[in-house]
Amino acid sequence: MKKFVIAMVILSILFLSTSPAYSGLTEEEQKLAKYKAELEQVKRSLNSVNQNVASVISLLDSLDAETRSIQENISVIEAKISNLQAEISQKEKLIEKDKTLIVENKKTIAEMLNLAYKISQISPLELLFSGGSTSTPDDKIVYLSYVVSSDKLALDSLNSKVAELKFEEKSLIAAQKNLSAFLYEKKQQEQVLSEEINLKNQLLVSLKEKKLSYITQKNMLEAEIKLEQKKIQKLIEEARNRSITLKGGLSWPVRGPITSPFGWRVNPIWHSREFHPGIDIAVATGTPVHAAADGIVTYAGWLTGYGNVVIIYHGSDISTLYAHLQRYIVRKGEKVKRGQIIAYSDNTGWSTGPHLHFGVYLGDKPVNPMKYLP
Repeated sequence: MKKFVIAMVILSILFLSTSPAYSGLTEEEQKLAKYKAELEQVKRSLNSVNQNVASVISLLDSLDAETRSIQENISVIEAKISNLQAEISQKEKLIEKDKTLIVENKKTIAEMLNLAYKISQISPLELLFSGGSTSTPDDKIVYLSYVVSSDKLALDSLNSKVAELKFEEKSLIAAQKNLSAFLYEKKQQEQVLSEEINLKNQLLVSLKEKKLSYITQKNMLEAEIKLEQKKIQKLIEEARNRSITLKGGLSWPVRGPITSPFGWRVNPIWHSREFHPGIDIAVATGTPVHAAADGIVTYAGWLTGYGNVVIIYHGSDISTLYAHLQRYIVRKGEKVKRGQIIAYSDNTGWSTGPHLHFGVYLGDKPVNPMKYLP
C-alpha cells in the first residue's frame, strides 16, 4: 500500500510539473518578474541621481552668487586702491615741488643764518658803531633780528611740511599695502571657490553620466520586458493551439480483456486494499500501444512501480498514462496523432504478468477511463 502511495505521489508531481502549456510560460514569467524587479531598482537609483543632481545644481547656484559678491567687493577695493594711488602720485609731486623750493631757498637761508651767526659774534659796541648807515643802532638790531627770525621760521615751516608729507606718503603706502593684501586674500578666496565649483561640476558630470547609464539600463530593461511579454503572449497562444478538444472521446490503446477495473481493489502483489487509478488490459508482450488521442508527450521514461511509462497531454487539462511498457518509441515534447504507435507492452515495474495499465487524468486527479472510451 505504501509503495502504491509513493507511485501516486510521483505521478501527481509529473502531472503538475510537465504540462507543456505552462512549463515554458512559467520560466518566461519568472524572467519577466526578475526584469521588473531590476527595473524598479534602476528607477529608484535614477530618482536618487535626479535628487543629487538637483542638490548639486542648487549648491552651484549658491556658489555662483557668492562668487559674484566677492568679485564685486574686489572691484570696490581695486577702485579704492586706484584712487589712493592717484592721491599718492599727486602728493608725491607736491613733495617734489616743495623739495625743489627748499633746495632753491636753502642757500639763501644758509647765508642769512651765517650772517646771523656772525652778528651774534660781534660785540654790541661794534654793532652800534659799524657801517656808515644813517640808521640808528636800534634799527639795525631790530632788522637783523627780524631777518634771522624770518629765515628760521621759513626753514622750520618747510622742514615741517616735508616731514608731514613724508608721513602722509608712508601712511598711504601702508594703506596701499593693506589693500593689496586684502585684494590678494579675496583672490585666494575666489580661487578656492573656483576649485570648489570645478569639483562640484565634476560631480555633476559624474551624476549625469550615472543618470545616462541608468536611463540606458532602464530602456534596455523596458525593452526586455516588452520582449518577455511578447514571448509570454506567444506561449499562451501556442498553449491554446496545443489544447486539443477531445471530440469523440478516447480510442482504445490496445484490444484485450480488462483484468482490473478503475477503483478500489486488493493489490495482486501486496495483497492489500488500494485504489487502482486506471484499468489493466491483458495483452501479450510486444503488443503495439496506440495513442488514445492527438496530443503531446509530456513524459517518457521509467517510473517506480509502473516500469516504462508514457504520458500524453491532450488539452482541456486531460492526460493519458500508458504503463508497464516493454519500450517506448516517442520522446518528451513530441506531437502524436490518435492511433499512432507510441510503445510496446510488457510487464515492467510491479506487475504479475504482461498487460497495459491505462490511466486517464484530469489535471493531476485520476478519472475512470471507461467514461472516455467507446
